[in-house]
Amino acid sequence: MMPKSVKSQQLVLVDYENIGKIDLSLLDASYRAIIFVGAKQNTPKASRKSSTAHRFSRVDFQKIEGVGKNALDFHIAFQLGRTFETAPETQCIVLSKDKGFDPLLAFLNKNGMACQRIEALDELLPVERPEPVQQAPEYACTRCGKASCVEHLGGQWCSHCGHFSRSPDPQQMPSLQAKYRETTKESYGYVPLLSTCAWCHQRTDMSGGIYDDGEWMCPGCISRYAR
Repeated sequence: MMPKSVKSQQLVLVDYENIGKIDLSLLDASYRAIIFVGAKQNTPKASRKSSTAHRFSRVDFQKIEGVGKNALDFHIAFQLGRTFETAPETQCIVLSKDKGFDPLLAFLNKNGMACQRIEALDELLPVERPEPVQQAPEYACTRCGKASCVEHLGGQWCSHCGHFSRSPDPQQMPSLQAKYRETTKESYGYVPLLSTCAWCHQRTDMSGGIYDDGEWMCPGCISRYAR
């Protein structure tokens, strides 16, 4: 027997021939549902077990009597019309992949009823939007005038000119921290580059010599030939 009226503010009409599995636990208590079951179908096993029947407290099952093309669709259309007459403030949602409902739903919307077709209950869930990332405020630099200053070590450091627009807090300086260790630069001795002079045939430091046309002359030979 078809329910006489539906007073729920949000009613889901399920085409069970078209949508095999549904999980109404995704929806809050403001939703109710009528699941239209085909003549050759059975209601979900969980709805017939005493241990799990409580999950369907917001659900009415409508078994279709008789087999015919679009028989179940006509039952849903009839329920939409009945709801439009008895509880027009109800928002109706048809859960079906059958696009044949769309012209009827468009007509009902045009006449003041709020209804839509969805293919999955996920479409009714609110979309979670990520919170916008709060950017650190920038201040104008007192040296270069650019709004490129950021908080750093208790002061304001300008990323444009590389100077502190406002002096840092000395207590926050890394050199005053307990675990600070000053790095030491390793010094390396000078390693001369040696070569053999083409004139005196002495192997000596190449610095100060002359390399020309594939031959190198040491500084000593240069001074002798320059006299």
